[in-house]
Amino acid sequence: MELRETKIKAPSKISKYVNIIISIAIYMALSISLKDVAEDRILIILGREISLQTFRGVITQLQMLISVYLVLTENKPGYIVSVILNIYNTIMAILFMNNIKSPTALPGVISYVGVLSIITLIIFYKEKMTDYITEIVNQKKTLEESEIKLHRMAFYDLLTDLPNKELFINRLEQNIYLAKRNGSLIGVMFIDLDSFKSVNDTLGHSAGDTVLKTVAKRLENCLRKGDTVSRLSGDEFLVQISNIEKIEDMQKVSTKIMDIFKKPFHVQNIEFVITASSGVAVYPVDGEEPETLIKNADIAMYSVKGKGKNQCVYCSTKIKNDVVKKLKMKNHLYRALDNHELFIRYQPQVKADTKEIIGFEALLRWNNSEYGIVSPNVFIPLAETTGMIIPIGLWVFKTVCEQCREIFQKDYRISINLSLEQLKDENFIKNISKILEDTNAIASNIQIEITENIAFNEEPYVLQRITELKNLGITIAIDDFGTGYSSFSRLKTFPIDLIKIDMEFIQGLSQNTHKEKEIVKSMIRLAKNLGIDVLAEGVETEEQYAFLRDEMCDEIQGFYFYKPMILEDIKSILYNQTN
Repeated sequence: MELRETKIKAPSKISKYVNIIISIAIYMALSISLKDVAEDRILIILGREISLQTFRGVITQLQMLISVYLVLTENKPGYIVSVILNIYNTIMAILFMNNIKSPTALPGVISYVGVLSIITLIIFYKEKMTDYITEIVNQKKTLEESEIKLHRMAFYDLLTDLPNKELFINRLEQNIYLAKRNGSLIGVMFIDLDSFKSVNDTLGHSAGDTVLKTVAKRLENCLRKGDTVSRLSGDEFLVQISNIEKIEDMQKVSTKIMDIFKKPFHVQNIEFVITASSGVAVYPVDGEEPETLIKNADIAMYSVKGKGKNQCVYCSTKIKNDVVKKLKMKNHLYRALDNHELFIRYQPQVKADTKEIIGFEALLRWNNSEYGIVSPNVFIPLAETTGMIIPIGLWVFKTVCEQCREIFQKDYRISINLSLEQLKDENFIKNISKILEDTNAIASNIQIEITENIAFNEEPYVLQRITELKNLGITIAIDDFGTGYSSFSRLKTFPIDLIKIDMEFIQGLSQNTHKEKEIVKSMIRLAKNLGIDVLAEGVETEEQYAFLRDEMCDEIQGFYFYKPMILEDIKSILYNQTN
């Protein structure tokens, strides 16, 4: 059915002033009647004689009534007509009294003047009342607009105009109530944009806001009317898919949502490909309360971040258990130093040609009362995310310095691993310098190991910290060399004393592949040409050792010679080597 727009016609001037026209017509008719009986001076109505004076009084009262009526109903046009009417009658009454030389019409004159005063007061107070009413209406309109604005501020995101978390939870509660009655499923999807910070850093926050608006619009466009998308904070979004009959339907929707990120984003004539990590929790399997569902979707999303991002993962018991375990481990890690659960193992490093021990790598270990020996691959990232890496790192450095003085009688080199979070600490160099001073440790016996990705980080503070460490007399080693994005120019300019070839390349030597051998040869030659010593880590076989020795690799570290050991074993080995 075709809908046609209906236009309301504005009233014509005749219809607009119909009250004035009718009132004037009535008054003119009465005036003409008065003129017709003026000569007889007697009017007979219903068999009774009424004098002309009485009839004039009646006409005057009717004219007064008409005047007031016009002012009340027609505003200014009615007022103008009433004023003209009363002035006209006043003049006519005065002329009549002048002609007959009698004051008989004086009451009429007074009445007309009184009516003029009354209608003037009426129009004055009516206009004043209109102003009051207009002000009240405007205030009401302002209050309504403010109420709408406050409602949007309370329940909607100001940037994307999407519902905020509070409104999202409110709608989720309603959908859970309905789902309990009809036995349907509800999906809650937690979405976090990957590497969104790069957009803000590259083009500024206004460009980032444009991307967020675009993402919001794309999410809205791919959902049904009954579903809800909300901006949680920053670059995080929540999606609620209600009235789902089976989990397969939810998977189709989540796939459709993830597909919106396959299309590039265009900002300031620059094309961006932005991916997203998302986790999904399903009612009632993953929770029956809004906060529980959101929490479990968040847990699933963070599990994606650790698996390479740009994926959608559904919450599971294993994921939830892993998160709970990590949370408990974080709490244990806060107390690890006070509970004396941290300790150090030392793995010897030997000269390739003589097999003589020339140094050790200090390896941090954690023996937790609940979880036993925890792998460094597990607790080091936890320490970095919680900030505990700063006090733990200082404890390691101090412990190593103290043990260097007490146990390692010869000038053995002790290598200590350093994380990026420690380099960010502005007080790091000051604290290291104080430890060296307090323990009377020889700085040249200490070597700091930094992974290749950290060492060649573009942040200016990285080179600054490395230079400051070098100025203290500490030597610098690049760990896991070859696994990152090596920059030969930075390798040349950085104050590096040693590179450690990653064990990934060393393990490949046992496979007797030409490529692996050539890569290792190239690394050794590169370091030699730059005047940098080379250490191969992860050496486990005679074949690997023989190849490295023949290729003039300076140092060897690995199970082929020694495993990480406790201090007592180190003392015994050093005693035997000395004798």
